[in-house]
Amino acid sequence: GGMRQRAVIAVALACDPDLLICDEPTTALDVTIQAQILDLLEDLKVEHDLGIMFITHDLGVIAEITDRVNVMYAGEMVESAPVEELFENPKHPYTEGMLESIPGRNERGEPLRTIEGEVPTPNEPATYCRFAPRCPEAFDDCEHVHPVQVDVADGDEEHRAACLLYPEDAPRSEAVDVHQSRDDATEREVNE
Repeated sequence: GGMRQRAVIAVALACDPDLLICDEPTTALDVTIQAQILDLLEDLKVEHDLGIMFITHDLGVIAEITDRVNVMYAGEMVESAPVEELFENPKHPYTEGMLESIPGRNERGEPLRTIEGEVPTPNEPATYCRFAPRCPEAFDDCEHVHPVQVDVADGDEEHRAACLLYPEDAPRSEAVDVHQSRDDATEREVNE
């Protein structure tokens, strides 16, 4: 298990990259080997001034080794924040649902939270919020307006979410207008 990961990392480093992309680097490894691989990657990051992009569903790995998190849902980035900020103050309802489904975060004896509903198929057009059918915070506009990344609060450029609830300091109708106008502008750029 772990020897194969080490060999793949060594091959990747032979090209002296600025960025190492690790796709599920600790999947199917026992906890001890997983910790060794993460320690190795952390050491390599420092020694080689290396950027590392983790693609993983393992929130424990994310919390341990990353500086910044980009949360994806149905092929779209729905939230982006420094790792500590995201774990302490998630803004997108999907991120909240994921974090609430981690064992040990609930009160003792309380069942784990699940995210109800079905995941959309990847070939559906993104003309609305892809999470809306599963979202406990959804309102009518979520089924008609495609959200774009916005600062969750005025002046907070470090924490962004693609959700019609944000910017949180704007009235809901203004927040929806922000998303609609930015999505329209993006569509015009793509079509030009």
